[in-house]
Amino acid sequence: MKQEYTIKKGENGLNYVDCFTVAPEMHVTKQGNSKTGKPVGSFNFPVEQSCNHLCECYKEGICYACGGFYQMPDNMLIYAENLRAFLSMDSESFCNDFCEKLAKNGNKKFRYFTIGDIVNSRFFECMIENARRMPQVKFWSYTKKYNIVNNWVKANGIENFPENLNIIFSHWMNKDGAYFPMENPYNFPTSEFIPFGREDISKTVTHICPCSNPDVVATCDTCDYPCYNLKRGESMGLLEHSTKETKARDKAIKAAHKAIA
Repeated sequence: MKQEYTIKKGENGLNYVDCFTVAPEMHVTKQGNSKTGKPVGSFNFPVEQSCNHLCECYKEGICYACGGFYQMPDNMLIYAENLRAFLSMDSESFCNDFCEKLAKNGNKKFRYFTIGDIVNSRFFECMIENARRMPQVKFWSYTKKYNIVNNWVKANGIENFPENLNIIFSHWMNKDGAYFPMENPYNFPTSEFIPFGREDISKTVTHICPCSNPDVVATCDTCDYPCYNLKRGESMGLLEHSTKETKARDKAIKAAHKAIA
């Protein structure tokens, strides 16, 4: 029997599955696409019930997670079931189940939140615990929940932060050309969204994601995974991609490369 659930409209006008109307089920999955190449481990939450609603990328519904693949009902159901599972379990049980599923998948690289964000401080503590239990896995996550990370470090000390958990503070440029305010007293690595037409900003970062660069033919599994290895003080530039304008640019670049060849 197919599960019944409630679809609601979020503050940004997009649909989401209300996690409180679904059964708790954890999905520690392998996910791959044209950017990532080979599947990597993944765990996601619904945007509406986990992301920072003050960010323009959420309010305007322009985040990549607000369209396409991520808006398919079956996928939205998975994100909602993950959140329901976490909220329904104590931390010890959640970490046990999570690590057991991840071990079965066999992934050595694992990304939290291709969609969604750190829902609360308890979940972040579980991320810390999962990294400690599985030192053979390299964990990675972007976040705009800066305070959750900063508060944990303030209470526990940066020297106790797991080396195999790479937290990248995601920095998004708003329509007025200013970046969303970010407090980063512990100098966590950052990702800088670089809008189409503002490629000059790339001069201020230490790395450019090869998979977002139209001049480079790469997927995550064919580059050196700089996102997993960014050090504190370093920054990753993510060029805007997958829009009408950037697809036209990329097509022109490919045509020019073909002509030269």
